[in-house]
Amino acid sequence: MKHTDINYTVRESLRAKRVILKVGSNGLEVVVPRRFGRRKIPGILEARRQWIENELQRVIDASPLIAPGCIDLNAVDESWQINYVSHSASDGKFSVRESASNRLLVDGDVEDARGVSSILIQWLHHKARAHLVPWLKEISREFDIPFQKATVRGQTTRWASCSQLGNISLNRSLLFLPNNLVRHVFLHELCHIKSLTSRPNFGVSSTN
Repeated sequence: MKHTDINYTVRESLRAKRVILKVGSNGLEVVVPRRFGRRKIPGILEARRQWIENELQRVIDASPLIAPGCIDLNAVDESWQINYVSHSASDGKFSVRESASNRLLVDGDVEDARGVSSILIQWLHHKARAHLVPWLKEISREFDIPFQKATVRGQTTRWASCSQLGNISLNRSLLFLPNNLVRHVFLHELCHIKSLTSRPNFGVSSTN
């Protein structure tokens, strides 16, 4: 059975004659005919991965942006209240800084929703590098499964992935998951690394 890391829901339809992929605000829905062998779905999704990722990104880009009042980073048990300091003449420049009592101060034209979103994503990316990469290294040492290097990205269809070279890519949105699920994702990718290192002539250096 072929596995995939694309998140999706399945709906059986009496009218469907073939598998239909629908991407909307709730993510990816796979519509299948009655009695369709669901073990085939991961292979179908892998074959259409690029289209799925493009459609998911299109939905995100088209969605209305609302400035959040707080950000809950469940993975690291942090909750940040956001204060916005409006400067309409900021020439499109934004800044964000952390203050006492877990408050974020966002400075700039707060009416520019995309600008606000961009600076908060940058902050989230920084937090992900600061928390997720050391955490992954800690679990790597715990289970004695070294990898080459870890990077943080903003994937739309996967929580994490590993390459044939032993590199692990982490989704910054992992910070929103409960910490036990993040640990599960880390172990999943390290198991892939373990499988890779069992092959002849594959070398992985220590993460220390």
